[in-house]
Amino acid sequence: GIGVAYFLLFQEQPEQGTAPEKPPIHEVYGLPKETIQRVAVSFADAAYQDLDLIKSESGDWRLEAPFAAEADTEKIGQLLDDFLNKRIKQTLTVPEVTQYGLDTPSITVSLWTGQPTPARTFLIGRKGINFSVYVKERSEAHIFLIESSALDDLTKSPADVRDRSVLKFRPAKVSTLELMHNGAAPTRIVCEKRADVWHMVHPVDASADTEEIEEFLSRLRTLQVTTFEGDKDAAMGAAALKKFGLDAPRTQLKLTAEGKEYALDIGGTVPSGAGAPEHVYVKSVQQEAIYTVNAAISALLNRSVLDLRNKRVIDFQRTDTVRIEITQGGDTTVCQRNADHTWEVGDTKADAQAVDDLLFGVDSLEAAAFVEPPVGNRRTYGLDPPALMVAFTQRGEAEPVVLYIGNAAPDGTVYVKAAGSDEVARVNPDLIEKIALGWAWLRDKQVLNFHIDAAIRLTFRGESVLTCQRLGTNWRLTAPVREDANNAVVNAIIYELDDLRVAEFVRDPAALTDATTGLRTPAHQITVELRDQKVYTLQIGKTDAAGRFYGRLHHEPSLIFLLAAELIPQLTPTLSDLRASAPVAP
Repeated sequence: GIGVAYFLLFQEQPEQGTAPEKPPIHEVYGLPKETIQRVAVSFADAAYQDLDLIKSESGDWRLEAPFAAEADTEKIGQLLDDFLNKRIKQTLTVPEVTQYGLDTPSITVSLWTGQPTPARTFLIGRKGINFSVYVKERSEAHIFLIESSALDDLTKSPADVRDRSVLKFRPAKVSTLELMHNGAAPTRIVCEKRADVWHMVHPVDASADTEEIEEFLSRLRTLQVTTFEGDKDAAMGAAALKKFGLDAPRTQLKLTAEGKEYALDIGGTVPSGAGAPEHVYVKSVQQEAIYTVNAAISALLNRSVLDLRNKRVIDFQRTDTVRIEITQGGDTTVCQRNADHTWEVGDTKADAQAVDDLLFGVDSLEAAAFVEPPVGNRRTYGLDPPALMVAFTQRGEAEPVVLYIGNAAPDGTVYVKAAGSDEVARVNPDLIEKIALGWAWLRDKQVLNFHIDAAIRLTFRGESVLTCQRLGTNWRLTAPVREDANNAVVNAIIYELDDLRVAEFVRDPAALTDATTGLRTPAHQITVELRDQKVYTLQIGKTDAAGRFYGRLHHEPSLIFLLAAELIPQLTPTLSDLRASAPVAP
């Protein structure tokens, strides 16, 4: 009785309904994916090509048969994962294997782990029940069942496992680059890297645009093959090359990386239906293969000398600049940075935004074109002596960095040259036109500077005369009527005057006539009287060709500036605008 009770109460009962875990192939046969060095897959169906894949010392896979080509390492890893992780559902001992399709297997997979002979060879036969397929390891007598998806996992064509990179290289390791365009005007561009900086060596000896070349190589590395058209001798015959437009390629690329040469020839356009993406034929010279690639490769390779050349005109550190000198004719405008990092032009406060625009604009100034070859006589371009010169003195440097600015070219660009350089470039005129203004561009654009509470009287002269007087904190109209003024409107005008900024100062006011500016008899005149008895009178005249209004201060008649058109309505109110309320009808 005691024994029965012990057995019933304390004996551990076996788990019910739990089948033992089914082991995967790699575990049963000791085949971790990382140890596989070679894979051979053969097919009974002659419609499929047998595959032979070998792993290199670097860990990359290469296709050796049916032809030599780079393989997609990630895809081969996935193929091995799919097969080696298949779990063995059931093991069977059978007298003979014919009925299971294993005497003539549909697929044979051989795996090497470093030995001269395969470590294991698996024969895959017919499908069984419950989505299974029969498998036998060649050296064993028994057979087993795995998921039938193994058939799809292993049925791969060479195109399925090939690396689809148009060129497989490491962009950072490229040391030379050559582009040849074989059109009506053939060009050849050669660049080489020296100490991580790219230089152009043909057709000119000049600094190259390192950032542009690195982006070019990065994009080239990501290009993918669309279709594989042919390999080795079958595709390299004269007839085939002519068919694909590769007998006389329109563009050719060569590059060297880590001692290995890569080359591409770009041929004709692939015929396609309406709306289909455009593709071109490409020949990989070192792989002796012809592909089709998205036509974007043509745009990528269509680089000109100017595209790859360093287009920066002058090299200096704008953040370290402490002095700017603009010399034009016999006049020099000096802009100096103070200890508090503010700027002064002459004895006047400088416009911080204009100074920043000048420094950034010149620092990032790029050539629209270069004069080729570099010329000895620069007088032709207005550079000897220069029509305009800008010098940038940098902290700790005795000699400034100088930009020479010459004449305008027939196409509207301007000839420029950095001091110490033989390269003459043409640049867009926008920045140059501002530099030519000199002091008129760089000086502070604020016209008046007073405290808004200091204003005690406003007079507007136009078609009529309107006067407002401050009484305490309120404003009152004193002419042409005497009544309370609209405080909000008057204060808004005061704010506009206090913060009034000109669009641009006129560089040479003496060249303007009174008939042009209309300032002898201004259309509008605004006078502000302050508590300290200072008086400012703003005169507004006619408009220029751009619709801006000429203006000046009465006490500085030689300083003429331009005001944005949208400011004028805000500064020229009517009597109705200034009234606190509409007048009462008699």
